[in-house]
Amino acid sequence: MIEKPYSYTLNDIASWQLAQEKSNVELPALQRGFVWKVNQIESLWDSLLRGFPIGSFLLSKSEDDKLFLLDGQQRATSIAIGHYDPWQMADSVNSKFWSLKNIPIVWIDMKPKDKTNTHKFVTRVVTQSHPWGYQRINHNSILSVSDRRNALNMFRNNPGNKTVGYIQLSPLNIYPYDSDLPVPLSFLLNSISDNDKKWKENLISLCVEYLPVKFIQTKHNSEDYISQLSDYLFNEQFDNSIFNAVRNLKHIEIPGIVVRKEILKAEDEQTGEDPTLFVRLNSSGTRIAGEELIYSIYKASFPEAKQLVETIGANFAAPSLVISLVARLAFSNLNEGAYPAPINVNDFRKRIQDEKFKNCLRELIGDENYSPSAIIFSKAFNILLSDNQFNIPPVLVKSIVKNSPDLFLMLLQWINLNKMDLSADSQKAILGTITSLAWFGRDNTKFVREIWKNIHLVNFWSKEILSTPFKYKKDFIMYPLIQPIVLRDYLIKGVVEDNIKWDNLYPTLESPISTQYKKIFGPELEQESEITNAIRGIWDNFMNKIFWNKSFVLFAQRKYINDSFGDFNHMETLEDTNTPWDWDHIYPDSWVSGRWYINQNTRHWTKAIGNFRALSLEQNRSENNSLSPKERLEKVQNESFIKQDDWEFWSKITGRINDGNDEMIKNHLTAIILRLCNIYDEWYSTLSIGELFNFEIDPA
Repeated sequence: MIEKPYSYTLNDIASWQLAQEKSNVELPALQRGFVWKVNQIESLWDSLLRGFPIGSFLLSKSEDDKLFLLDGQQRATSIAIGHYDPWQMADSVNSKFWSLKNIPIVWIDMKPKDKTNTHKFVTRVVTQSHPWGYQRINHNSILSVSDRRNALNMFRNNPGNKTVGYIQLSPLNIYPYDSDLPVPLSFLLNSISDNDKKWKENLISLCVEYLPVKFIQTKHNSEDYISQLSDYLFNEQFDNSIFNAVRNLKHIEIPGIVVRKEILKAEDEQTGEDPTLFVRLNSSGTRIAGEELIYSIYKASFPEAKQLVETIGANFAAPSLVISLVARLAFSNLNEGAYPAPINVNDFRKRIQDEKFKNCLRELIGDENYSPSAIIFSKAFNILLSDNQFNIPPVLVKSIVKNSPDLFLMLLQWINLNKMDLSADSQKAILGTITSLAWFGRDNTKFVREIWKNIHLVNFWSKEILSTPFKYKKDFIMYPLIQPIVLRDYLIKGVVEDNIKWDNLYPTLESPISTQYKKIFGPELEQESEITNAIRGIWDNFMNKIFWNKSFVLFAQRKYINDSFGDFNHMETLEDTNTPWDWDHIYPDSWVSGRWYINQNTRHWTKAIGNFRALSLEQNRSENNSLSPKERLEKVQNESFIKQDDWEFWSKITGRINDGNDEMIKNHLTAIILRLCNIYDEWYSTLSIGELFNFEIDPA
């Protein structure tokens, strides 16, 4: 049953989150978080200012006349973000946003010299990890490294920005760098709303009172901020289009279609909500599927446990992933410890109607006083972070949990079944196993399924147990990992001494690498050509995984990452891009890319992880591509994970290297290859990887 439609002004919609104590519109349990990207927020505000329709909201009415927003959360939150004014609003407003912890701020460029082809009004969003905003024209792209450096230098002119890292900058002291004459959108909205005739004076007054006007300089405007703003606003040629657009916003009314609460009741759960309508509505927006849909179904059945589930992930795992993993644990518990295959939506719909499954899930989730799942997840995170032992950066843990959920599930179940305290050696074995499979595994779901029957064993993380999936399998789940010294010797000889190009770099049948590979081959490989092709395939797989994977660099530089970015939280609800460090080429990529007379191996190996380091923007802002590797590394060898053996060769590289300069080419290749092998060795030796797996097939 549909009631007579409501209508809401933009102020009404913003108040749903900015003044919740006065609003009767709430977000129901089955809604997910805010998922729009920055460019979508900017586009919505351009549409509003141009008077374009943005669709209606769908709400449901409860028995006590409370309204729940079913469709339109992304638009409603974007409207609230545009009205958000951190300069004048109390800090408590932050915690009242439905799905955002760190709230972006919307600015509008009053005098843009350039616009996108699709936007009339240039609204600009700044975020915690991108306090300078995004590109003006390609507004879904981050600023270039040089622009970020320049923006940070400008921010540092403000005394309030001098002593903190850039992701800790106060939102009161930041602004969009790639702009001409930006003002907070909330200031403009308030100025025109309060007094149309005096709006220019009001706007200037707000900027003078609340903004760090002495320090605002942009990429395109270094003149005095207030003088520029005043001259523009009171110029006889002033274009009133922004004023007219903002004034017309007060006349916009968005329809709100209201359905009765009983329509949303689940067929089997009087206290829950049926997600069917919600799923169909979201098919036209940012799509929801898989784990997110399973989480919506879960919240419909257990709305009272929503908040608890969202705390279990400890900012590393999304609630949708948490409930998917817990549901699989519940299934295993109910089926005598059997391996729980990944659950699809239809399976979960059926299982949630089974009382045994529902009760088991409820018991695992627990309540605020005692939550078995929260305890298990906390132990798993602590093992992977390994504080005071290996100190793995949180961003690496997050990556493993997100990209290798089956491996994380394996750890959760082992913790669930084995309650003893871990020894340092056991923790090292767990970390080694999970990182090996996460970074080199070919089919981790298959590995976990094969080994699951042993997961109750105390010695589960031993070579004896971990090697069982490899003994009888011809479709190798993970190929053998080469010893660092063997890898180093082979690459130095093949690439540096023999100048073999990448696409022809394969171990000979007599090499130590091939000898190790041949141990895993079964009797079906008889012909030399078959063995050669198999070795080449395994080698390609191994080298491609180590050549590009920057996770190894983060592991090697973990002390620097933890010391410099300890408070970095990479699980922001708002989808933001990039990390607070730059991936810096030690030998500049610009010395190679698009240039003639470059040796092919020089061009290729410049892209390897041996030539990459994580570097904070504060350090990187003083560098440029004119500096040689020697100049870049001379004072920061420890932070950059430079060992004495590779420094010997980095220190010899004092300029660009052209084809034909054989000695410098060898220095370049040796430096990068030695550092790549040192990075690999740091992981391999620290976690005793060589003690974990036996890849040989059982001849029986």
